[in-house]
Amino acid sequence: MTTWHIHAENTHFVQGDVLAPSRGFLAGWSRWLAYITPLALTAFVFSDHIQTVAPGLSAPLLMVGFIGVFYVLNVLGVKISAMAQMVMFGILVAGFLVFIGAGLPKIQAENFSPMMPFGISGAVQAAALLFFAYVGFTAAAEIGEEVKNPARNVPLGMILGLGACIVLYVLMSITASGNLLWSEQASSSTPIYDAAKLVLPAVASTILLLIVVLAVSTSQNGFQLAASRIVMSLGRDRAVPERLSSVNSRFGTPVWGLTATVVIALIFVFSGKGLVFACYTSNLTFLFSYILVMVATMLLKSRKPDLYENAPIKLKGNWRFVLPIVAIAVTVVFMALQEPEAMLWTAVWLVIGAIVFLLRRKQLAKEGVSLDKLMQRMPSEMD
Repeated sequence: MTTWHIHAENTHFVQGDVLAPSRGFLAGWSRWLAYITPLALTAFVFSDHIQTVAPGLSAPLLMVGFIGVFYVLNVLGVKISAMAQMVMFGILVAGFLVFIGAGLPKIQAENFSPMMPFGISGAVQAAALLFFAYVGFTAAAEIGEEVKNPARNVPLGMILGLGACIVLYVLMSITASGNLLWSEQASSSTPIYDAAKLVLPAVASTILLLIVVLAVSTSQNGFQLAASRIVMSLGRDRAVPERLSSVNSRFGTPVWGLTATVVIALIFVFSGKGLVFACYTSNLTFLFSYILVMVATMLLKSRKPDLYENAPIKLKGNWRFVLPIVAIAVTVVFMALQEPEAMLWTAVWLVIGAIVFLLRRKQLAKEGVSLDKLMQRMPSEMD
């Protein structure tokens, strides 16, 4: 099974014949959409925040311009987009720490009562909706080919990234909720900005709004990078037209794969479905791919012992089954809590993927090429 081939990436462990190539393709195909939908989602958020301070600006123009800027950055190369990412990340962390430092001492305990206005079920539903917000750290795995010493640095980066996200998200949530009633947050499209206006001077709160814009910008940049690498890897396997895996000779970037990614994102932007629909669709496609990854994790040792033994980070003993089974159970629950219409369109996307796979298999068979064998290659066998 090849979920998303990262050429020469040591952290790529779900491949070969761990699962059937068709299932591996669908995992990569679903993950492609999972990274595309946040592009539309962050464009919605960007537009809402900018219109808070500049209400006369056109929302469609803002969203297209926002996606377009990061499209150009990613076309110009991973070094430029990575440099922009680091600068934006540094600024936004500094801004968030200022907000947290100013807001924590002003927390009003009564704002936390009730702690869960809609009970446990409401908290679980909220977690299911906001699942996509924590998946960005996995984007590091998609660009392993462009990372030095990926066996060490990719897992380390994912762990550190997740830890940093948890700490910042929790502190930001406590600060915002301690200063702004949950009901006021629920009715606002810019809750952090509204909370900032209560704890920071006017100019500082406006600066924080721009820092929130930087936060969604880092997501836009990172998801464009990751999504284009997934479709590029599918093209290398020839599971989709090879044109999508071609790399620009000048910039060294998969321009066709990136362009396809951005075009589909713009379709979501102008579909009229809105931000919440994009959230649900992203969640479902991520969760679907995770189920296949968890199944492959349990089978890896028996079907690909060499890959298992050489993996720098792996589950041992009964943990090989306990953790994936628990993860699958949680995943199924989260999938059941997503919006029915998003479930339908996710199913449509997977059906399209299945058709693409079958057509490519048939087309390559006429050329005397086995798509299944292509997808069962190890990264080291691709040159």
